[in-house]
Amino acid sequence: MKGASVLRLLVVVAVGPLAGCGDAGPQSGPGSFTATVVSPNGAEGSALVSFFGPGIGNVSSAEGRLFSERAGDTVRVVVAADAPGELHFVVAVADTTAPPQGDVLQVADGEDRLRSTVAGYVLEFRR
Repeated sequence: MKGASVLRLLVVVAVGPLAGCGDAGPQSGPGSFTATVVSPNGAEGSALVSFFGPGIGNVSSAEGRLFSERAGDTVRVVVAADAPGELHFVVAVADTTAPPQGDVLQVADGEDRLRSTVAGYVLEFRR
C-alpha cells in the first residue's frame, strides 16, 4: 500500500505542472516566420518574391544569399540558394497571429534559367 501511495505522489508531481499548460493559441505580438518557396518543379536556384501590407519588418537569409528592397508597405526579396534546393528565408512581422501576404513573381531553376511560369508556386510560412 505504501508503494502505491508513493507512485500516486510521483504521478501527481510529474503531471501536475502540465495541467495548467493548455493551448491558449497564438499570442499577438512581434516575431518572425520562416518562409519557404514551395515549388512544383523540385530544386530551385533563386526566386523573386513580393510581400505587401503593414507590419512587415526585416527580411533575412535562412541560408544562401538574400537581397531586399522596401517601397512603402511592399518588400521585394531576391533569395538565391548556394546549391539548388528549397528556398528559405525569415520575415519579421509586427503580429505573429497571421503570416504576411506575398506572391512569388519569378523563379530560376538550379541552372539559373528562368521558369516560364510561376503557376503552382506558393509561399509556405511556419513560426
